[in-house]
Order: sequence, then C-alpha cells, then structure tokens
Amino acid sequence: MTKVLAAIALLLFVAAWFTAVVAWFSAIVFAVKAVRRTQDGVRLWGRETLWNPANALLNPQLLTSEGLAYRRKCFIAIGVFFACVGVPLLVAAITGNLK
Repeated sequence: MTKVLAAIALLLFVAAWFTAVVAWFSAIVFAVKAVRRTQDGVRLWGRETLWNPANALLNPQLLTSEGLAYRRKCFIAIGVFFACVGVPLLVAAITGNLK
C-alpha cells in the first residue's frame, strides 16, 4: 500500500509542476496581450509606465476593457502558478522531505 501512495503522490507532484509550467507561460502570454492593449495616447515607453511597458499591468487606468480582461487572466495564471509550486513545497516541508 505504501508504494501505491508513493506513486499517487508522485503523479500529483508531477501534475502540479506541469500545471505550474503551463500557468507560467499563460501568464507571460496574457501579460503581453494586456500590455499591447493600452488606451489611446498611452506611450508604453513613457512617463505613465515609468519607461517600462510591463508597468501597464499595475495601472488599470492605462488599459482598455480588453486589456483589463487579459490583465485579470494574467493575475489568475500567476496565482495558479504560485499555488501549484507552493502546495507541493508546503507538503514536502510538513512531511519533512524538504532538504
């Protein structure tokens, strides 16, 4: 029975890390899509974004409604990534397998 539980735990661990990788790339894609959908007149390499286009994600007033939807998806993907990485690490720390 112990080998069966170990196999299930390993499969869940691999699934969590695979989901984390997919969520990471999804967050990048959604972030780029959100940044490309700014309001008219907003310069990505200007003072509004402090000369960093990624800062448009932090200021929702700079984005269109479509950009806001991609921003929301990006933050959800980031949350999924942290959950998929954090939960297995937390389980490993609780069980004493974190070395």
